[in-house]
Formats: sequence, C-alpha cells, structure tokens
Amino acid sequence: MSSGGTQNSLRKTLGALKDTTTVSLAKINSDYKELDIAVVRATNHVERPAKEKHIRAIFAAISATRPRADVAYCIHALARRLSKTHNWAVCV
Repeated sequence: MSSGGTQNSLRKTLGALKDTTTVSLAKINSDYKELDIAVVRATNHVERPAKEKHIRAIFAAISATRPRADVAYCIHALARRLSKTHNWAVCV
C-alpha cells in the first residue's frame, strides 16, 4: 500500500490550517492587516487561481502612488511567504 495519497492529503490540510492561522494572526497583530490577508489568500495552498480582489489589493499596494514603505512592506511580505513554502500552489 502506498501512503503517498494520505500524506499529500495531510499536507494540504496542514497548509490550509496554516493559512487560516496566518490570516487570524494578521487580523489581530498587523498594521497592514488588509495587505497581509490579501497576500495569504492570494498565495494560499488551494490549487485554484487566486480571487481577483486579493490580486488587486496586492497591485494597489505596490502602485507608484503608494508610499515607499507600503511598497517595501508588500514586497517583503510576498518574499517571506514564497521563501517559506514547498507547495507549488503557493508560488503560483
């Protein structure tokens, strides 16, 4: 018997749980809570395209009209999220 399917299912479940926890913490602890939530939800562990509203929030945060600190924070949040993952769906 192969446990590959069970292990894969467990990884997806743990990834979704981590996403939920990250969103909950962002709601409480973040100065950029809307952006942090958009980053997590746009790069979640679900194998489907991100919702357009989350992508728009990220693009709005990195627009030329935003303060440089906001742009830097967004880039840092995306880089941190992508550097910690081993899941292809998060990277897409």
